[in-house]
Amino acid sequence: MSQATREELDVSAVARRGARKLSVSGVLSKIVFGSLVCLIVLTAIPYGTSQAWWKALFVCVVFTLAILWLVEGLISDEWFKDSWPLALPLACLALFAFLQTLPFGNQTGNPARINFAPWSALSADPYQTRFFALELLALTIAGVFLFRYASSERRLRITINVVIGVAVSSAIFGIVRQTQPSALFGLPFLPPDLGYGQFINRNHFAFLMEMSLGLILGLILGGGVKREQALIYFAALLSLWTGLVLCGSRGGLIAMLAQVIIAALLFSVAVRRGNSTEPRSKVFRITQSLPVRVVLVLALVAGVVSGSVEIGWQ
Repeated sequence: MSQATREELDVSAVARRGARKLSVSGVLSKIVFGSLVCLIVLTAIPYGTSQAWWKALFVCVVFTLAILWLVEGLISDEWFKDSWPLALPLACLALFAFLQTLPFGNQTGNPARINFAPWSALSADPYQTRFFALELLALTIAGVFLFRYASSERRLRITINVVIGVAVSSAIFGIVRQTQPSALFGLPFLPPDLGYGQFINRNHFAFLMEMSLGLILGLILGGGVKREQALIYFAALLSLWTGLVLCGSRGGLIAMLAQVIIAALLFSVAVRRGNSTEPRSKVFRITQSLPVRVVLVLALVAGVVSGSVEIGWQ
């Protein structure tokens, strides 16, 4: 066998090993991303993840996915994807919280001779502080996963639509639950006069509505959806707005008004960018004037406020 033939075989073997590595890395990437999307759906179901057992399950699942992430990073030689500005401060905060749970000083006041004395730590409740540190670290790792595995447009759209779907389902469930206050719907720890939807804290429900409302407005104004699909997102927007008004969160309503005002101000920018190559009509030039835009924003805010009052602003 000649030297050139051996070199060709070596190159072919290296190429096959590289292809196998890429295949394994792709499978692990799909597993981590799919598990993360499923985790987003599941964490919103049981009382909005306010129970200690579900928080612990979330932490365990994220740490399990972190093992796959480390293996995939070893194969692809990349663990982070421009996520250091987000991950590093949160990781430092988790470390700072964990350090407050460590015992220090003498333990002469410990008659039971317990190795770990909570009263000798900086934190007044070391167990809860340590649990907070684990939760924060798990949320940080989940954010790293989103940066790493939801970087493509397709996966980003999947993530956005999953969040919107969870919010719409929660809004519809909250409206149905409000119409039937005596039904428990499998939530025995959530009486009719407490919380909204499946959330024990109605402000947490409002936060989910605001987040999804902003995503829908961004998709519509930014041209992220086709014209025939815009009606579906407008229908979702209506259910989110109704649930947000009925939940009675004052902070949520103020945030919604802020989002509507910003969306109205950005609408003209989005329209101008979309029609930059087209000749501007007289009506378009009129709508770009400052007085007309102010009047349109005030009319939109007045419509939202009046509709909120009509539905039931508490």
